[in-house]
Amino acid sequence: MADLMGTKDYENGLNFLEELTENGHRIQEQVLEEILLRNAGTEYLTRFLHGRTDKQLFKNNVPIVTYEDIKPYIDRIANGETSNILLADPISEFIQRYAIRSG
Repeated sequence: MADLMGTKDYENGLNFLEELTENGHRIQEQVLEEILLRNAGTEYLTRFLHGRTDKQLFKNNVPIVTYEDIKPYIDRIANGETSNILLADPISEFIQRYAIRSG
């Protein structure tokens, strides 16, 4: 019985991975749409989208950024501002990761 459950889990996992890889573009478009629906009214995105949720407008107007580009927004949130600066949902904590570089 345990072997049958393991096989079923394995098959379900493979089916899930197959779905993700075959439909990656569609899934990414859906995720972007959900993110825009939730966050288009944030201070950051309003600069580029003016409250709209159009995916093509996002792709054309929102630049690729580095941490330094959004650091002023992060600092404001870390200093206690509770408005929807970067996200519509409240940010309750920041986690800092350290990268170990060799050479």
